[in-house]
Amino acid sequence: MIKFIGKRAMSAALAAMLMLTGCASRTTTPVATEPLKHDPQLKTELKLNEVANQKFDEEKLNAEYGRYSFKMLAEIAENANKNCNVMVSPASIMMALDMVAAGAKGETLKQLNALFSSDTDPLEQQAFASEMMKRINAAQKLKFVCANAIWSDSERLGGMINSEYTQYIKKTFEAEFNSIPFNSETHKTVNKWVDEKTNHMIPELFEQPFGPNTVMVLVNAIRFEAQWAKGYNEDQIRKMKFKGTEGEKEATMLTSTEKGYFTSDKATGFIKYYQGEEYAFVAILPRDEKANANEFIKNFSYDDYQRFISSRTNSEVYTLMPEFKSDYGIKLNDLLKNLGVTDAFSESKADLTGIAEPHGGRLFVSNVFHKTHIEVDRKGTKAAAATGITLDVKGAMPMEEDKKEVICDRPYVYAIVEASTMNPIFIGTVNNVE
Repeated sequence: MIKFIGKRAMSAALAAMLMLTGCASRTTTPVATEPLKHDPQLKTELKLNEVANQKFDEEKLNAEYGRYSFKMLAEIAENANKNCNVMVSPASIMMALDMVAAGAKGETLKQLNALFSSDTDPLEQQAFASEMMKRINAAQKLKFVCANAIWSDSERLGGMINSEYTQYIKKTFEAEFNSIPFNSETHKTVNKWVDEKTNHMIPELFEQPFGPNTVMVLVNAIRFEAQWAKGYNEDQIRKMKFKGTEGEKEATMLTSTEKGYFTSDKATGFIKYYQGEEYAFVAILPRDEKANANEFIKNFSYDDYQRFISSRTNSEVYTLMPEFKSDYGIKLNDLLKNLGVTDAFSESKADLTGIAEPHGGRLFVSNVFHKTHIEVDRKGTKAAAATGITLDVKGAMPMEEDKKEVICDRPYVYAIVEASTMNPIFIGTVNNVE
């Protein structure tokens, strides 16, 4: 646990579009969570040509996005090693799944849409995601890039791809569309694209070749690199003990006085802006000095977050936090199914005919992989996230997963947030530091 020097405790929450952890890839086990419900009156098929002019309730969808973000982090923390640093990008996951949803129909579309908002028209959700992407790419005085791409197996899908779908994805999500023959080296081609788009922060999204029946891959990548609006001088950097969940360890600590203090019944915290002040780092420190950050975030809801950020005053606050670096990877299949997205993974129920209708089969989602990386130091923050979704043709064998787990080295939550909405782009926990 990190304590402030003085009367106020420090917190770390970073909300803008990504969440991350410092453990290697692992598979999650479903937890007892009530699946998200959707309004049965919502559309079951998208008219893609209507999305460009679609209006949406910005306030409502910002709140829905926030709830989804904190729900996603809580689910991941539930399944993570309690000593891990976890981080995920709710934005990256949303962008990738929305590209799938654009070609989904029926119950498949309803379930995908309900993950983000239970009673929002799918057209509005698509417009919301597109607008968020545009804001990211228009950010000033920092490097913030959101990129999307699709690879299709030219030999097995060929001319079967719905041309309206590809035109829509290119226009709405500015996605690259690549039609190439799939082979045992195709995953390396996709990894190279992700590596370049994340400035080498995520060099390998897919650790194994694609399965024998994989015919399409949809990928989102987000890269964030920003310097602090007010940096740290040498006299603000010192060696101190970080009281992690696995014991004390010497760390490089950053100290500063900021204007922007948060306090609630569960946590205290501060906000520190990046250059341009469009995005900021928010720290959320549990009041319980013995709290594990992953345990804390499971019970820290979006409503708790709203109460927390609404408590903001411009009081000066002395802050202390460690420099740290963290990587995290997760296969999201079970987690998404547990949240109600089941039909998309079913060989018999998935309806992705808006994307393509292969001869003698149907498309379904075989795997959803998510990886993140973050570095916080005296100069600023570097973070990246990538989400990859593989679509198989009915009858495909599931991809064999590479199971490995690394236990990472006082805990807090952080988020990289969009300053105007305070919604997280990245959000994660720090239980231990290198």
